Amino acid sequence: MKRILKIALVLMMALSLVACNASNDEPVNTDVNMKSYSLVQNVYGWGSSYSKIIVPVSFGADKDYVNPADYVVSVERLDKNGNSIGSGNRYVEAAYRSNAEGKNDDKGAYVTLDLAVSANLPIAQPYYNDPDALGGTLKAWATCNYTVTNKATGDSWNELDTVYHPDEAKFETAVFEAEKNIPYAYYEIADDGNKHPLVIWLHGAGSGGTDIGFVTGGMHVTKFVDEGIQEIFGGAHILLPQAETVWMDGVTSEEFDTMGHNFYTESLMALIEDYVKNHENVDPNRIYVGGCSNGGYMTVELARMYPDYFAAIFPICEAMMDFWVTDDDINAMKDIPTWFVHCVNDPVVDINMTADATYKRLVEAGAENIHFTRLETINDPDYGNAYGGHFSWIYSLRNLCSTDYNGEAVAVDGNPVSLYQWLAAQSK
Repeated sequence: MKRILKIALVLMMALSLVACNASNDEPVNTDVNMKSYSLVQNVYGWGSSYSKIIVPVSFGADKDYVNPADYVVSVERLDKNGNSIGSGNRYVEAAYRSNAEGKNDDKGAYVTLDLAVSANLPIAQPYYNDPDALGGTLKAWATCNYTVTNKATGDSWNELDTVYHPDEAKFETAVFEAEKNIPYAYYEIADDGNKHPLVIWLHGAGSGGTDIGFVTGGMHVTKFVDEGIQEIFGGAHILLPQAETVWMDGVTSEEFDTMGHNFYTESLMALIEDYVKNHENVDPNRIYVGGCSNGGYMTVELARMYPDYFAAIFPICEAMMDFWVTDDDINAMKDIPTWFVHCVNDPVVDINMTADATYKRLVEAGAENIHFTRLETINDPDYGNAYGGHFSWIYSLRNLCSTDYNGEAVAVDGNPVSLYQWLAAQSK
């Protein structure tokens, strides 16, 4: 009997110790699927990648969950039809305790694994180019099935719970109904009694569709809402429209009698005017539009169709063929402050057939506030990934453009400026 009582006492003490540890030091996950995992999708120059994976754990003195070398993270990507489009292991750079959203927390009941990302790592990306959508021009979401195994503890997680999008969280989304419906994302400045500029960014061909996530996560447009960029503008509204197909839809290489016009211009302009109408603190004298590739084409299209509306334009690797631009267009556009950005070895959009030719005609017509950053190569300043020459937006969206056609610094009132500093200084 004494032995039984002694055993009971020992068990009670052990349970009390466990409860104490659980409440004070080691949180216990309750009502959580212990086989589940969550992903964090971040946005980079090349687009989006899954950069973190978060797993719930039960910490204990005999288990160490924060050694990155103990983890094996494998993934298989499937297309919309369930066919495999790639598989492999992700490299784990770090492991640390966190909360459920992956934020560092020394007493958190989760472990977050930081995963290596790269422009040349498709198994890390949430989408793929859909061969059934404009011949592979548009994206589709991939089903990404992850399995996480801890070799030291024997734990495994393989059921997706949540995908977090912290970089895109500041954007709201809506759809503008017009002849061509335009999905869009936007970042608005609260009414503070002041007028604020509106910056419109037009995506490239790969971000078209009806899911605005292909725009907000398709390239580094999230930089527009970074504190440093917003500070340059003194707070700016950001508008990110989306074409259901591509902005150049309606233009064909065989039918040049269209002169480069498309199906979207009027509906897009109606969206812009509607946004301004419904945001009284937008400064109508400081509306700027820019975009890359297909979006650069649409930037020039808006400028030649509505030359009195915009305070400045910034076309990036723009795809408006110069022979579509008439002399009347040039005369209408020459007084719009303009900053071109293009890489000289762009293999997708020939700089000589587009931006270079149009720039020279604008200068010859008397354009004065016109600039052109000509890039030799494209390389990510953070990740060192060498891109093809078409990726000029790597520099423009990071506000890293500051040189003119002759290689000298662009200046405002005698002071060297970056692209966005120059843009913020323009007013009608």
